[in-house]
Amino acid sequence: THHIVGESDAPPFYTIEDDVIFSLDIEEKVDGVWQPFAAKDVQLEFHRIDPFVRLPLVPNNGVFGLRFILPDVYGVFRFQVDYRSLGYSYLYSATQVPVRPKTHVQYERFILSAFPYYAGAFSMMIGVLMFASVFLFHSGPSDEPHHAKTE
Repeated sequence: THHIVGESDAPPFYTIEDDVIFSLDIEEKVDGVWQPFAAKDVQLEFHRIDPFVRLPLVPNNGVFGLRFILPDVYGVFRFQVDYRSLGYSYLYSATQVPVRPKTHVQYERFILSAFPYYAGAFSMMIGVLMFASVFLFHSGPSDEPHHAKTE
């Protein structure tokens, strides 16, 4: 199973940088009785064309789980477990999920590294206001003829 941290059901899509939990139940039959499988080399691959994330699953009484943050890349991914060990049959599980980019309301409102651009935009606005006020309210030389003083 897979889901976002704090939820219990799998969403129809994930968003980049979501915090995700993946878990997988693995059991083996020993003397006719199903028992939790104990191995430390089971890995999860979060796979698009190539694996973006490859991490070991942590065993907990037959339930192998992992919590990780999705990469900052969107597309169609697969949660993939491909376990091959001598003496056991192959274990292959793949679940396809879409990962979307963030919507415009999910990004930070003001980005710190963009402050020089903000300053440039506001300085241009102030410059335009100053130019417009000088252009509109400055009175130029009058059209009346200038008379020289004669004594």
